[in-house]
Amino acid sequence: MVPRLIRLCLSCRSRGFTLAEVLVVLALFGLIAALAFAPSVILVRGLGEARTETAKEQVSDYLLGRIAAEMRLSPRYFPGGPAVAAVRKDLLGGLADDRLAFWSDYGGEPGVRAWKVFRPGAGRDGAPGIYRWILPLASPGAVEWENLDPAGGRLFIPGADFLRISVLSAETGEWGDDYEGPRPRGVRFEARTGKEAVFREDWLPPE
Repeated sequence: MVPRLIRLCLSCRSRGFTLAEVLVVLALFGLIAALAFAPSVILVRGLGEARTETAKEQVSDYLLGRIAAEMRLSPRYFPGGPAVAAVRKDLLGGLADDRLAFWSDYGGEPGVRAWKVFRPGAGRDGAPGIYRWILPLASPGAVEWENLDPAGGRLFIPGADFLRISVLSAETGEWGDDYEGPRPRGVRFEARTGKEAVFREDWLPPE
């Protein structure tokens, strides 16, 4: 009777799991869960990054549209000089450093709007990006571009290091780069912040 009970107890004990076996099973479950959820985590992270990049592009597009909005309130002609001046400039490394100036009273602030990229350097302090200056006593064709201080301007697109501007002449009907003359019929912008590029084209009133 007793040996039979001993054998029965031993057989019951042999059907249990050791601590090592339990740990191995838990490790396998953890590995399977990690492999199953990793693509989801990567997808969610990718969607978040894409959403952030899209938001940045939308903001940059809106701000470029702001330039055209201010230009729509500029006069077709300016006394004693061009109503609009666009300066084409290229830097080493393929960066565009175009500038744009026109008079406007957008927002109740009359004066020449001067737009350009500011790049910090020796004796040039300030955050990099596309700035706008309002110069009450200047004319569009006589802006002293190299003397513009970022402290006196407003940073519109932080970090932008590329600005390309083209205008559609109302007189010739052709797109051009360097331009001085009446308010054009249209304007194109390309702005870049690192590898991110934003393009925008706007039409201006004929009169």
